[in-house]
This record gives sequence, C-alpha cells and structure tokens, in this order.
Amino acid sequence: MKFIGYIPFGYPNIEKSIEIVETYVAAGCKALEISFPTYDPVDESEMITEYMRKALSNCNDYEKYMTGIQCVRDKHPNLEINLLMFVDIIDQIGLEKLCSFYTKNRIACIICPDIDTNKELKAYLVGNGIKFSSPVHYDFTEAEIKNCLNNDGFVYVQAFPTKGQKVIEGYDTPDKIISYLKRVGVKQPIYAGVGIKTVEDVQLIKAAGADGFFVGGTLMRIMEDDSLQLAIKQFIDAGK
Repeated sequence: MKFIGYIPFGYPNIEKSIEIVETYVAAGCKALEISFPTYDPVDESEMITEYMRKALSNCNDYEKYMTGIQCVRDKHPNLEINLLMFVDIIDQIGLEKLCSFYTKNRIACIICPDIDTNKELKAYLVGNGIKFSSPVHYDFTEAEIKNCLNNDGFVYVQAFPTKGQKVIEGYDTPDKIISYLKRVGVKQPIYAGVGIKTVEDVQLIKAAGADGFFVGGTLMRIMEDDSLQLAIKQFIDAGK
C-alpha cells in the first residue's frame, strides 16, 4: 500500500514545512498531501483547523504557499503531490492561475471537501485537466457512490467512523465499504484516511483491500520531534 503523508503547509511557517517535507522524503515517503490553510476548513479535525489558523496568522498570501510548493517540486521531481484546499482558496487563487500551477507542478490530485457545492466550478476545473478525489464516508449517500464512478481522481474512504457518527447497517468496517465500492465498479485507487493512528490500524486497512492510506494527526503531533522520521518509516513498513 502507498503511504501518503500529510503536511499542514505553513505551520509553523512555510520554511519549516519545506524542512518537514525533507524529513518525510528521507524516511522513504513517496507521496504527500499538502494543505493550503483556510480559517474554517470543512470537515477537518480541531487539530488541523488550529494548525491552519496559525499558518494563516503567519502568512495569508497564497502566492507564497504556491512558491513553497514549487520549491518542493523542484527539489523532488518524482514526489507525488496531492493538494488539500477548499473552494474559498480556489476563488482567491483564481481559476487560470490554479490550472497553470496544477499542470506546471504535476499535481496528482486535489482533495476539496466542498467542491461539489459548486458544480460549474468543478466542471470548469475538470475540463482543464484537474483531478479531484471522491470522498466516501460511513454514512455514504448514493450521490457519493455516483461521484466515485464518475471521477478520475482517487477515492478517499473514511478509514474508521468517528464517535457518534451514523453508520449504514452492513457497512460498519473498512473492508465492507471497500468491498462494496469494488463490487459496484469503482476502478480508481482507493485510499483510506481519518482515524489511522497506529501500525495496527494500517494492517487493518491493508487487509480491507485499500491501495493506500493517509496518516495525519499522529505524525502532526511529533512534526518537530527527532522521532518523526522513525515513525514515518514504521507506518510505511506496516503498509508493505
């Protein structure tokens, strides 16, 4: 399985984020999810929201974030880069500029949790070559499944339900959801994220048939510790 590391870009600052990318790469990471910060991110954890707000308090110029990611791409031409951003960020960057940035930096996919609130915007960006991930939650809807079948980007499956979340009967574990997605004809890679905290979680996701997995909060908590590189390696090894 592919390990995808999460970088809350701009926290504590852009320069430090670039250094953290180097730690991930040195540990053997070949794919990243890099976020553009926004003040009120949709469906994100309190930790990610806090990190994004702190990043914005240090720098609210998205041009500088784009320059930082360009630096990452220049240093690592073969690194897979996925972006996490929201519609308000897309609006601030501008459509033509985003399309150019996406193509120039060979971005693999954009994770945009609220992109389906603006069908015309999504259609324009997809028409200009941008791929979006398709989310699937434990309380998934018919629309989510249809979106998976119609999108070119990877499928982002919620790894584990959150406390108190509605769960559809018969689809209460990752293996059941992933099996269902494959059964209905999903061909894109299926990556799991949200709630993966231990190597044992990774092994469960692997057994469920996922093609890759995201680790966020667990590694974010030790981003500035010497133990980060070893922890990344342990997660990568667990997915092999």
